[in-house]
Amino acid sequence: MNSAEAREADISAADVYLQPHSDDICFSLGAFADARHRGRLLTVFPTAGYVATRPGAAAQPVEQVTRVRLAEDQAFADLCGLETKTVDLAGASVLGHPSFDLGFADDNATRTRGPLMAALRALAPQPAPRSRPWLFCPSGIGGHVDHVTVLQLICSHYEDLRGIYRIGFYEDLHYAADPAGRRAGLDRLHRIVGDRALARHAFRYNGRAGRKLALIALYRSQFLELPATVAEFSPATSLPPAPHEAIWTEEPDGPVA
Repeated sequence: MNSAEAREADISAADVYLQPHSDDICFSLGAFADARHRGRLLTVFPTAGYVATRPGAAAQPVEQVTRVRLAEDQAFADLCGLETKTVDLAGASVLGHPSFDLGFADDNATRTRGPLMAALRALAPQPAPRSRPWLFCPSGIGGHVDHVTVLQLICSHYEDLRGIYRIGFYEDLHYAADPAGRRAGLDRLHRIVGDRALARHAFRYNGRAGRKLALIALYRSQFLELPATVAEFSPATSLPPAPHEAIWTEEPDGPVA
């Protein structure tokens, strides 16, 4: 099998890009998803209340923010060849819980488990193909309770899901651009996955840094000033010594881009 055939065999319309919130896949894995140009973008907590605002500005209604953010996701999905799906849950902050309070993780998992697992099973192709599609899941770097909740649920159902999907954990950006935050997040990832031997696969931007910035700019609601470089959207590691995105997986062959 040549490289073009191997790439075609690895990429499926049934691949699932799992994001806790609108923008997580674009920020963390946007260049990779754009290069593969096929799959589903599944948002677990699309009901949101955060947009970037200047001090003193009035908060916008949740319904309005959610519409804006879903429209940003749709624009990203259209450019990257993805089909959008949602689980239709509210983010922790919308429910009044601090975003980085992991004390809410167990309760968050209780309300999320059934809808998320049902969505992932519904998206699985029937009959099962010879080559399982990919499920790309957050690593929980940064400690946002919604990200860690999704990670914990995928890992608690890992054996069942592994029969349906090849599972990869992406490094959450912009959080993974902070060295200490990245180290702490990866330590937590490895504790949660247990004795599974995960290998890291990095995908350099190379000539696609401008494209990545253009995709990030689709999420205008999240910035007072749009980023001028991809520096904060690359993991804080010298391997490889270039801006990149990264995925951890125990699959013998990592995904291709």
